Amino acid sequence: MKPDIQTKSAIGLLQSLALATGVIAAPVMANDNITLIEMGDLHGTLVPHAAIMKNPDGSEYEAASSGGLARLKTVVDGIRADNPEAVLLSTGDLTHGSAETMFTVGDAMMIPMNAFGIDVFTPGNWDFGYGGAVFRNRFTSFGPKPTIPGNIRTMSGYIGCSDVPVIPGLTDAASGYTCSENLMTAPFPTPEGKGVIKANFPTVAANLYNAAPLPAPLHGKPVLPAFQMLDVDGTKVAVIGITASIVPQQADTFNITFRFTQGVEELPGIIEQVKDLGADGIVVQSELGLPQNIKIAQAFEDIDVMYSAHTHEVTLGALLVHDDDVTRTTPGAELSNGERSQLAKGAAIVVETNRDMYVGRLDLEMNGSEIVDFTWEAIPVDESVAEDPAMTELVAAMEEGFIAGDDGEVIRHTFMPGGFLNPSLRGLQLVDDLDAVVGYTDTLLLRHSVLEDTLNNFIADGIRDVTSPVVLASGVAGWENGVDISMANGFRFGNAVLPGSAITLRDLYTWFPIAPAVNVADFSGQSIQNSLNTILGAVFERNVFMQRGGWYLGLSNMKQKIDLKNRPFSSSGSRVVETKIGGTALDLGKRYVFASCYGHGNPLDDV
Repeated sequence: MKPDIQTKSAIGLLQSLALATGVIAAPVMANDNITLIEMGDLHGTLVPHAAIMKNPDGSEYEAASSGGLARLKTVVDGIRADNPEAVLLSTGDLTHGSAETMFTVGDAMMIPMNAFGIDVFTPGNWDFGYGGAVFRNRFTSFGPKPTIPGNIRTMSGYIGCSDVPVIPGLTDAASGYTCSENLMTAPFPTPEGKGVIKANFPTVAANLYNAAPLPAPLHGKPVLPAFQMLDVDGTKVAVIGITASIVPQQADTFNITFRFTQGVEELPGIIEQVKDLGADGIVVQSELGLPQNIKIAQAFEDIDVMYSAHTHEVTLGALLVHDDDVTRTTPGAELSNGERSQLAKGAAIVVETNRDMYVGRLDLEMNGSEIVDFTWEAIPVDESVAEDPAMTELVAAMEEGFIAGDDGEVIRHTFMPGGFLNPSLRGLQLVDDLDAVVGYTDTLLLRHSVLEDTLNNFIADGIRDVTSPVVLASGVAGWENGVDISMANGFRFGNAVLPGSAITLRDLYTWFPIAPAVNVADFSGQSIQNSLNTILGAVFERNVFMQRGGWYLGLSNMKQKIDLKNRPFSSSGSRVVETKIGGTALDLGKRYVFASCYGHGNPLDDV
């Protein structure tokens, strides 16, 4: 917590009086050191993958193999060996983002994550992607536990606790590892082996509430605890959680029975509550994204550390935020006198890591409830990090049904978005090895930039190439020229593929782990321009609490000029200055054939 200036002055006065009167002062106690380990937005990534990494000076380098749970375990264990009292925090999308998680509704990720010893977790927007029944049975410690629907059981039955190998020091009885599923659901019990794997770690979020169609007495009640109190070698640390507030803007099935806020209104009361409980330090881990989290840290002086997630940024140097000031500290360097002064005045430390490519280590030097110094390192998880053998074995057990391996067999997996039909008649089928090569690229395929990335444009081109022949053969009046334009959501998750490398089926599922179908419709040029202006407005909204996403779309057969600032009296009337389709200026009165992905869980007419 931030120091109380009046109290410090009073203490100083008493110390001076003691010296003047010859009273011997008590010896000065050594400062306490607290280590926070931070890893977030793992997006269901079990195995290593290629990536574009950053050096401490911000320059980039290619890593042919980065991340993966076995390397993460090595880094985490190394920090714990250095400080056995280190606190492991995780924030953001955990159970969604790969074929392994999509086809098992997250179970393939939960089994190894339960072996990490996470101290506090806060979910991200994609952790709601399998619906309320899965989320509640996995993460909640109280409240309703709905029966797992029949279609979800198709997927939750692929991997269960019986598939967990006994690995000494990791999943054996001596390690304290637990695996369980909740079968006591309502209105009907869930059959054994068909429930979802429960998290064996505390999950917190202050801004998540029950809502209709749950019974009225439950409306407005919290779904999760708002915070977790930790005793770190005698120092009390409160960890407050804020989950993503954008879930209601995603597919309807994500947020049925839930209500979300931005957490800002809840924070004052929660901060006072944890202070009353004796918190020496207050950490907020938030899935709202870096811009919003900076603003929150500036607004609440009692926040000591803001662990940010959602926007997939990596803070190579920790940010010191106070009032309207944001200072980026120098990676690997000691704090300057100016930075120490900001810290003494109550500046909060804001940090973020990016997926499984970095593990954050934040060492706090505390004098009572005051942080007097700190060091931060975003540790790159690249080829230089050895894979933990025990976690490698556990991950291999989760991968067994998804790769041919030594036995040459791949288990058929079915993604069942809805209904109770025979899996062979409905749902997406996975019958091939995830490591099967499906193509090659001579250019870097990456999605991380705000406005445009090769990967998102590549996906948009693919959607257009697939749908255009179908449209041409449809016979629909006005569709005689095929698809005019296509777009792809500007997500930031997914594996990079380096130039000259093979593209695998696994890569495809990391890019679109939502079993998308493809929609085709026609829109007026005016509708298209209005929609793109709305999206750009949400990305570059000056009020950070009105922002959504943080990145633009992938486009095919379309070029644009964009005015990012779009200030009053600028030369453009909107953020979109010019749009060309197929090299010709957009005609606001013309209808264009448009193709895009359809995510299961959206209305059938949603494009």
